[in-house]
Amino acid sequence: MKPFHTVAIPHEDIKSGALEMSVFAADLWSASRGTGLQEYSNPDVFFRKTYQTDGLKELLETVQKRLEGRGGDSVLQVQTPFGGGKTHSMIALYHKAGEWNAKRVVIVGTVLDGDKTLWGEIERQLTGEIKYLTGMVSPGREALSKVLTANAPVLILMDELMEYMTKASGVKVEDTTLAEQTLAFMQELSEEASSISGVCALVTLQSSLIEQSSEAAERLLSKLKKTLGRKEKVYAPVKDSEVTKIIRKRLFSDINERAAEEIVSNLVDYFANQSVLPAGIEKSDYRNRFLDSYPFTPEVIDVLYQRWGSYPEFQRTRGVLRILALVIHSMLKSGNSYISLADFDLDRQELRQELIKFTGSEFNSVIASDITADDSGTMRTNPELGKAYQNLNIATRAAQTIFMYSFSGGREHGATLTDIKRQAAAYDNPAEVISDCLERLKNRLFFLQNTDDKYFFSNKPNLNRIIQTKMENVPSESLKELEEELLKRNISGKRFKTFIGEQSYKDIPDNYDLKLLVLDSVDKQMMMEIVNNRGNSTPRVNRNTIIFLCPGDRTNFEKQMRRKLAFDAIERDETLELGETDRKKLKEDMKKISSELDDGVHRVYREIYIPIKDGLLPTDLGIPTYGENKTLDERVFDHLKSEQKLTDKLAPIVIQAKYMKDSDRLYTEQLWKSHLQTPGEPLLMNRGVLEEAIIEGLKTGVFGLGMEDSNRLKLLYFNDRKKSQTTEPPILQFSSMEVLIPREVCIELEKEKEGLPGYGSNESDKDSRTVSEGQENNIGSTAHIPSGSGETEGNSGVTGTTTQSDSEIASLKLSFRLPKGKAADVMRVLNYLQTKFDTLRLDITAIDGSMTKQDYENKIAEAFEQAGIEIDEKY
Repeated sequence: MKPFHTVAIPHEDIKSGALEMSVFAADLWSASRGTGLQEYSNPDVFFRKTYQTDGLKELLETVQKRLEGRGGDSVLQVQTPFGGGKTHSMIALYHKAGEWNAKRVVIVGTVLDGDKTLWGEIERQLTGEIKYLTGMVSPGREALSKVLTANAPVLILMDELMEYMTKASGVKVEDTTLAEQTLAFMQELSEEASSISGVCALVTLQSSLIEQSSEAAERLLSKLKKTLGRKEKVYAPVKDSEVTKIIRKRLFSDINERAAEEIVSNLVDYFANQSVLPAGIEKSDYRNRFLDSYPFTPEVIDVLYQRWGSYPEFQRTRGVLRILALVIHSMLKSGNSYISLADFDLDRQELRQELIKFTGSEFNSVIASDITADDSGTMRTNPELGKAYQNLNIATRAAQTIFMYSFSGGREHGATLTDIKRQAAAYDNPAEVISDCLERLKNRLFFLQNTDDKYFFSNKPNLNRIIQTKMENVPSESLKELEEELLKRNISGKRFKTFIGEQSYKDIPDNYDLKLLVLDSVDKQMMMEIVNNRGNSTPRVNRNTIIFLCPGDRTNFEKQMRRKLAFDAIERDETLELGETDRKKLKEDMKKISSELDDGVHRVYREIYIPIKDGLLPTDLGIPTYGENKTLDERVFDHLKSEQKLTDKLAPIVIQAKYMKDSDRLYTEQLWKSHLQTPGEPLLMNRGVLEEAIIEGLKTGVFGLGMEDSNRLKLLYFNDRKKSQTTEPPILQFSSMEVLIPREVCIELEKEKEGLPGYGSNESDKDSRTVSEGQENNIGSTAHIPSGSGETEGNSGVTGTTTQSDSEIASLKLSFRLPKGKAADVMRVLNYLQTKFDTLRLDITAIDGSMTKQDYENKIAEAFEQAGIEIDEKY
C-alpha cells in the first residue's frame, strides 16, 4: 500500500518541519491588523486551510443577513470548550465582513488595557477618534446609537472578553469599578444593536468555568452571561462529528479519496480477519469512520479529542492539531500507509513534551524507564519476539499505544487487548504476536498497570518496580547466606566430604577422604595452595583427594537470588498496599522462584577442577538433564566417573598392567598412597575400591600376596588356578612390607617353598616362626584374645585359658617387645589369629622416643579412623 503522505499530502510547513506550534493558536488581533501569520491574516490562505463546519456556515449566514439589513440576530455568543474554534470563527467573520463592505471593530481582552473602555475603543476604531463615547462611566444608549448609526453596517467582534473584565474589576470608577460599568455598557450595546439595522455584535464566552482562575472571575462571567442572555443567541461552531474534517483540512493540502478508500478497505478487512474490530461496531460503520479520519485511525482522533481533550488545559482542536502535526512530520520517511496511536514516537522530545504538559513532568521518567531508554523493558522486549519481527519494534508500538490510551481528564483510561492489537498490529506484524508481547511487558515494565482487562501507565510503581527496588537493596551478606543454603540443600554429602564456601587451606583436613570443595569463584592460585599446603608450613600429603567445584557465569543466578530475597522482603513489608492481583502474582512467583533457584545452582556450579601433575585439570559438568533428580555431588560423581577421572571399581588387570610391569613386587602401601598423594592418578572413592580389586586379583590368580623381609619375598597367598584353593585371601594391611607379586614370580616362589615350613598350607609353622623371629626390641605390644575362663601361664610369656581338653586354647594373651622391621611378621600372625578368635584386642605401648601431636593426629589417629577402629586411650 502507498505511504500515507502520498495519498494525504501534508501542507508544506508540516512537510518541511518549519512549522511553529503557534500557527495553531489563532490570533484575532494580529489577523485584523495584518501582522499575523498568513494562515490567519490572508483570507485566501485562511479559507483554503479551513473546513467550514455546519455551525460556521450558519454563523456566517446569520451575520451576513444582519449586516445587509435583512433581519437576523444582533448579538451572538460563540460558545465552545477551550480550543474549540471560537477565535477561528471570529477570524472567518472578520474576513467575510470585509467582503460584505461592513466596518469592523475588533476588541481582544488580552490586548486591551484595563484602564481603557470598550465604548471608547469602539468609537476610535470606527472614526479614528473618541468624541462621543468618552469617560470611564458607561456613555448610555443615546451616545452609542449616534456612533453606531453613523457607521453602519458595523460588525463588533469581542474575543477573550473575560480577560478584559478581570482587569477592569481592579479599576475604581467613583463608587463602582470599570468592570461594573462595562457590564452596564454590554447591556446598552445589546439593546441598541438590536434596534439599529446593520449592526451585529459577536462575543466569545467559554462553555464552562474551567478557564477562569478565581471565584471573582466566575462571578463576573455569570453576570456577563446574564446580561447578554437577554438579547443573545448562542452558537457552537464545531460539532464533535466534524472534528476529523477540520483536522484533515488544516493538516493536508489534498487527499486522494480513491486511494484512501483502497487502503482503508484493505485495513478494515485485515482487522476483521484478525478479530480486532471494536466491539459493537459493524465493519461497514468502522470503514466509514476510518475514511473520515484517514490517514489517522478513528481511535487517534477519539483518544486525543475525547480523552486528552477532557483535560481542562487541553485546547481541544488546537491541541489535537499541534500533536498530529508533530506526528505527521516524524513519519514522512516511515512508508506507513496510515497513522495509529502506536506511531506516536515518545522518543521525540518535542512530541513527548507536548504530551507531558498535561500528564505531569513525572511521566518523563516513566516514559524513559519503561519505553524509550536503551535498557528499558520495552527495548529489551523488541528483539525477543522472534527474528521475523526484530525490526518491527512491536513492543514499542504496543507500549506507545497503551501510553496514549492511559490519560483522560475524566475517569476513562486504559486500553483493552483488542484496542492495542488494532493500533500496534499491521500486515507485517500479526495481531497474535501482540498477546505474547504484552505478557512480556507485564512482567518487565515498572509502571504498566493491568486492571479489569485494561492496560495503562501510571506514575505509581507496579509490583515489578517494587520488586526491582527491593532487589537493588539486598545486602551482599544475605546473598551469600542464601547461596550457601541452596548449595547445602542440593548436596547430599553421601559421595564426598563436602566443604562449602571459600576455604583457607587450613580448613581442609589432610586425610584419606575424597573431598569436594565448593568455591564461590574460580581462583586457581587459591586452589593450588589448598592442594599443596595443610597449614603451619606443613605440606599436604594426600593431594589427590581434592575436587573443586566452581561457579561459571553467575549473573543470572545472582539476579534470581536477589529476586527471591526481594519477594521475602515484600511479603514481610506490612506498609505495602498490594492489590489482590499483585498478591496472587507474588505468591505464584515465589513458588516458581524456589524451583528456579534449585535448577540455577546446578546450571551455575558446573566447573570442576581436579589436581594433576602440572596444576589443575578443568572439566565442565554441563547443564542438568531435564527431569533428572540428582544432587549436585551425585552429578559430580557421575560426571567424573564417565570421564574416567574417578572410579568406585578397579579391575585387577589395571593394577597389573599399570603398576606391576617390569617389577617383581608392588607395595600395597605405596599403591594406596600413590592414589592419595599423586595428582593425576585416578581418584578412588575410598580404600575399599583398591581392596576389592586386590582381593579379586588374588582370587583369580592375577597376582599373589606376600611380605618383604630383608628384601626377600615371602609368598603368603597365591591361587595358581591349577590347584584347588579353599582358603580365602588374608585381610590386607597396606603396610610398608606388604607386596603384590606378579603371577610369574609367584609360580617360581611356589616351586622354591614347597615342603618348607612357614609357607603354603602349613600356617601354624609359618606363624610360630614369624613370632619367634627378631632380636631387636623397641616397641612393646600385648595382644588379648579373651574367650571362656581359667588362665594358664607359661615361661614363654604366653598365658591362656584352656578347655577340658589340653589340646585346645580358649583364650590367649601374648606380651612381647617388637623388634624393628618385624611389624609385617606380627601382622601375619594377627591375620591368622583373627581366623581363630572372634575378638582380638591390642594394647600398644611406645617408649624410648617421641613424636609431635600433629604427627600423631595425621598418621596414627587418622589411620585408625579411616579403618573404623575406636581408640580407648591416647598419649
